[in-house]
This record gives sequence, structure tokens and C-alpha cells, in this order.
Amino acid sequence: MKNFICLFLLSYLFFLVGCETTQEITINKDGSGSLSNTSDMSSLVGMLKTMGGDSVEKIGNTDTTISMAGLADSIEGLSAPERKIVDQGSIRLALNMKDEKLITRTNFPFQKLTDLQMLNTAMPKISEAITKKLPTGDQMPPGLGMGDKTKIKGFDDFFDVTITNNLIAKTLNKAKYATVQTDEYMKSLQQMSSMGSPITANYVINLPRPAKKAEGKALKLSEDKKKVTISVTSDDFFETPSKFEYRIEY
Repeated sequence: MKNFICLFLLSYLFFLVGCETTQEITINKDGSGSLSNTSDMSSLVGMLKTMGGDSVEKIGNTDTTISMAGLADSIEGLSAPERKIVDQGSIRLALNMKDEKLITRTNFPFQKLTDLQMLNTAMPKISEAITKKLPTGDQMPPGLGMGDKTKIKGFDDFFDVTITNNLIAKTLNKAKYATVQTDEYMKSLQQMSSMGSPITANYVINLPRPAKKAEGKALKLSEDKKKVTISVTSDDFFETPSKFEYRIEY
């Protein structure tokens, strides 16, 4: 478990220097489904070896899935229904130092669309709770420590998502986005992106039936109109955040 937590922290650290993330929402005909977030940082394991030295070489290969049952009890401000959803989630980590592969995936099943809406709203609190449990900088390999881990943010923290039985939409929260230029973590992210290490963020939505209308600057709709794909970068977030927005009626 200790190695797992340590490596999960590394996934957050590498969010600063470039990786590819994929959020996938699957909605079934009965309203159930799943929300997953995958981060592929395989291309950065070589950098990790260089920065971490001998201490990183001691990290063994890992391919494990850990239940998030009980995590909700440590998250303040969650309602009873939100806690139940969080407890059903899991985290998978696959690491192979020799093959230089590093992939993390969180998965949350849900039973109805109102659960998905609650889960989406609770995600910032969930992420903060996970980072609070991570080791401090002095427990990490040299050069891999970080400051206040609760200040880590994702792109989705600056958008509002609306989910109903026939609509899923994402819109920029202008008030939150106005704080980006003064947020130290986001400023670091922007600096790394401008230095040629942008993050690629993919959003995949699997609909239970064909979309009647799908709008978005970066949105692509499959031929059967049941799969929506949006691919954007950290450069887009800082220069044209509207590329993250979409509206899908189905």
C-alpha cells in the first residue's frame, strides 16, 4: 500500500510536466453507467528514473486495483448518497519500470444519472482527500517533493457540468476561471505547457441512444451518433477554454 500511495503521488507530480488523461463516461439505457479517469504517464518514467536516482530504482513493478471503500468517511461535506457512490469506486495502478509504463485509472460505477451528477460535483473533494493521504515531500525521492498538495487542481475544477435524462453539458465557470492567473499551481502548469510540455485531455461520452444535437468547438461525433469524443490540451485551457465546453442533447 505504501508503494502504491507513493506512485499515485508521482502521477500528480507528472501532471505538471506532460501526460495524457482520458475521462470516459458511459451511460446505459437504464441510466446506470460508470465514470473513469485514466492517466497515461508511460513516456515520463525515464524522466522519473533520472530525477529520482537510486531511490526510484528500488520501486518495484505494480499492477493492482484498490477499493475506495471507506475513503468517503474522511471527506468532509459529502452527503450520505455521495459517500455511498464514492465507496463503490476503485483505483488501479499499473507500473513497469523496465518497460517504462505508468498508468493510473479511477473508476466509479453509478446506478442513475442523479448519481453521476452528484459524483461529478464531488470530484474536487475526492481528489483533495486522496492528495491529503499522500506522503510529504521529505518522503519522496530527491527533487520530487511538492508543497501544499491540497492546492492541486484539474481543468474540470473550472467548469460546471449539467446532467439530465436527455442532456449533458459542460460550461466554463467564469468566476472560477478568473482565479487561474493568480493560482500558483495553475501558473506552474501554464509555464510547463508553454515550455513544450502540454497535457492532452480526452473526454469520451458513450450515450445510451443517438445524439439529437451535439455542439462544441472540439467535439467529434461517431457515425452512429452514440459516442462523443473531445480532445483538448493545456494550451487550449489557458488560451481558448471554450474548447472544453459542449452541449449534447440525446
